Amino acid sequence: MNWQTIFNPFSKFSEKQLFVFGFLVFWINSFVCFFTKTRMDSIFHFTPNENLSFSTAILLCVISTVSAIIFIFLMALLFNKKTRFIDIVNTVLICQAPNFLVLLYIKYSGMDTLARKLQTNIGTAPSIEVSAPSVILLVACILLLLTIIVYGFVLLYNGFKTATNLKKWQHTVLLVISLFTFLIFHQVYIHYLDL
Repeated sequence: MNWQTIFNPFSKFSEKQLFVFGFLVFWINSFVCFFTKTRMDSIFHFTPNENLSFSTAILLCVISTVSAIIFIFLMALLFNKKTRFIDIVNTVLICQAPNFLVLLYIKYSGMDTLARKLQTNIGTAPSIEVSAPSVILLVACILLLLTIIVYGFVLLYNGFKTATNLKKWQHTVLLVISLFTFLIFHQVYIHYLDL
């Protein structure tokens, strides 16, 4: 195994292998969303929801994944008309592989409890006492989470680049701007579905 396998599995494995692994990742993410009571608002954004049912968790994962596939496929067609749909499906499924790690880590590291405490103190004087070791541990945890999240974006970029044969830097900039716009839009409109 080398760095190419870790950061760009799309050029190393067959589309069937990628699809099977991506499909497995989809189901793992769905189960973890239900287990951690976290709704998937878009492919890289999650919100706590204590009343989340199993069917709603799966439905939200399906909606987020399918809408991302459609959007990214349409973007890919702008860059290369010969882009294959299966390559974009695999890209979206595989780039979500780190998501369940983030969800489990937040749930079991105590970061969700800290976030709730901070959220209840918004607008009031801070009443949480923290020691220097706690702050250092929190910063280390946040850096680890950011690394895992960035890895998901790297997988998305490398899969898109492989699927579309992306070469121009202008296309990369357009992809990044469009992707972040889509993610924000998706987070807003999925809340209106009332699931």
